[in-house]
Amino acid sequence: MLSKLFKGRQNKRRIRYRLESCINTILDLNERLGEGKIRPDIVKHFKELKHSFARLNEDMVDEKDVSQIEEATNKLLQEIGKIYGEEFMKNIYDMPKH
Repeated sequence: MLSKLFKGRQNKRRIRYRLESCINTILDLNERLGEGKIRPDIVKHFKELKHSFARLNEDMVDEKDVSQIEEATNKLLQEIGKIYGEEFMKNIYDMPKH
């Protein structure tokens, strides 16, 4: 039983880290591209999410939710890559895509 509780907490922590990674990726990309390159309403939502993130209860978000957010983040990165080119993306990030 203790093992299940521990695994559950680890999973919730991992979900939280994954969600935080998506939020930070979008906000960081917005800064690197310059104001207005990502639709302002999208940036606004991610900023609001980041501010409320500290109060987020891990039980409010599940694997499916995080997977959808990761998928949307990856699609946004792909679209920006199409617009600006892979070389541009490599130049602003010296790490692999999200």
